Amino acid sequence: MNKKKIFALAITLILLGFIFYKINWAELLQTFKSFDFKNIWLILPLYVLTLYIRGIRWKALLLNDSKYSSLHLGEVFTVGSMLNVFLPARAGDVYRAYYLGSVKNEKKMKVFGSIILERTLDGVSVFFMLLAAILLYCREQWILNIAYLIGVIFIGSLIAFYIIFKFNKIDLICNGLTGLVNKLPQKFFVRIVFAVENICKHIKSFMEGFEVLDYPKYCFIAILTSIIIWGIEAYVAFLIVDSFSLGLGFSAGLFVLSLISFSTMIPSTSVFLGPYQVAYIMALGIFSIEKSTALAISTVHQTLLMIMLTVIGGFYLLKFNISIKDIEKSNSD
Repeated sequence: MNKKKIFALAITLILLGFIFYKINWAELLQTFKSFDFKNIWLILPLYVLTLYIRGIRWKALLLNDSKYSSLHLGEVFTVGSMLNVFLPARAGDVYRAYYLGSVKNEKKMKVFGSIILERTLDGVSVFFMLLAAILLYCREQWILNIAYLIGVIFIGSLIAFYIIFKFNKIDLICNGLTGLVNKLPQKFFVRIVFAVENICKHIKSFMEGFEVLDYPKYCFIAILTSIIIWGIEAYVAFLIVDSFSLGLGFSAGLFVLSLISFSTMIPSTSVFLGPYQVAYIMALGIFSIEKSTALAISTVHQTLLMIMLTVIGGFYLLKFNISIKDIEKSNSD
């Protein structure tokens, strides 16, 4: 077991210790029993709809290139999301770049760049959603600090990517590195030059994934679809919480979705075990919901999403005919 896995396991165990410390098992079981399936037939189609809207957004990020289909991109996204749940190190995102680059004869690093931009837009959307929830309901300092952290990370990243793209100095940097290499002893020269050239080539390809920043129309589509996606997902979160008859408003869905989305950035074992549940407990704790109740609701929420992603993503993974070994290989390259 490598250091990353040990670290992720340690975090998971610490968080699980917090979750189950002085847990009220009777209340936990009673909450499970109180789940009402009344909203399930609305939850399922709405969540599936977001997967395909993400395909529309991804196509916009790829400049509406005719060789891509929004439907196909939505399918690829679904497989990637499923793999992110079960495999470590965001292997699903690497798979998306690997698969799309292979079947469309596209630069994989360019595709990966578009995925990073997509994830950044997700983070910005979550920030504004959390900010709206805070302004509507709760202005406690700890939740404000989380909002500020999300804003700094994702809005800062978006600004940084924009500056790097608009004032592209990669060629200048690469030439400077090559100049430094030329001053090294001859016995190191060939290997290091090859490494520098290879790195520069990948960085240039990666930045091509941000070309959409030069196209206001496609940027607008990407932003609009991001708002729609996260609005629907917040409503889905609200419907799940509402299925337990707690009498909470839509703001509960905003807090829940914001914090569980942010929690997926925390290193953990597969299925986001630990961070997901703690985020749920914190979100519903704002409304004075007991830890045992929040844990039961988070389990139902996570299970529903995992079932949907596994069924749909598994179907498309078989359809694309790519093995887990191929995915693991792409993740290690």
